[in-house]
Amino acid sequence: MMDASIKGHRQRLRRRFAAHGFDGFHDYEVLELLLTYAIPRVDVKPIAKRLLEIFGTLAGIFDATAAELAQTEGVGEKGALFLTLIRQVEIRYLASDLPGKKVFDRPERVKAHLRMLVQGRGMECFGAVFADQQHRHIATQILFEGTVDRAAVYPRNLMKRALELDAKGLILFHNHPGGTARASQEDIDLTRRMADACAALEIKILDHFLIAGTEVLSFKENGWF
Repeated sequence: MMDASIKGHRQRLRRRFAAHGFDGFHDYEVLELLLTYAIPRVDVKPIAKRLLEIFGTLAGIFDATAAELAQTEGVGEKGALFLTLIRQVEIRYLASDLPGKKVFDRPERVKAHLRMLVQGRGMECFGAVFADQQHRHIATQILFEGTVDRAAVYPRNLMKRALELDAKGLILFHNHPGGTARASQEDIDLTRRMADACAALEIKILDHFLIAGTEVLSFKENGWF
């Protein structure tokens, strides 16, 4: 049976959130509230603080794998799975608002979607947002994954997928797992090769986004393309 003081504390956290959202919450209290729905009958405040001590930030926690989270004392398999669920729901939430919408009508939503999709991956990956003639979103897909510092990217595979989807516009994206928030010369050359190859099929590269840590940088805005 749950201790009355623990039950009362959980109820107070939930009432605060119901009244004001997360205004005034410390990060550990955000975690604490979430964990009350996954870990029964114990005081989850020490667990929340322990997670922040190990992973550093809320982003670090939500980017971690279930196996990594489960190693934290008190979290357990159920708590770890619940925390990884938060990130996956956010990815689906952002993606659900894109199909059929013009990608340039909501650039920040596209960037947020890509950041959530790619952030925290230890391997370099490359993908594309596929759009139709009117720049309406068709699909977002990661097409290649490689080592920590290089993905094997082939223009013909990108073009094949674009033709399968009948896409006329593409926003390329890739990540820098090390967090370097600047396109390399190799990144710039790859973008040019992709643009040249796609132009022959009347497919236009609209932009290329680099995800580095929590930043999503546009090649066009930064003069890299």
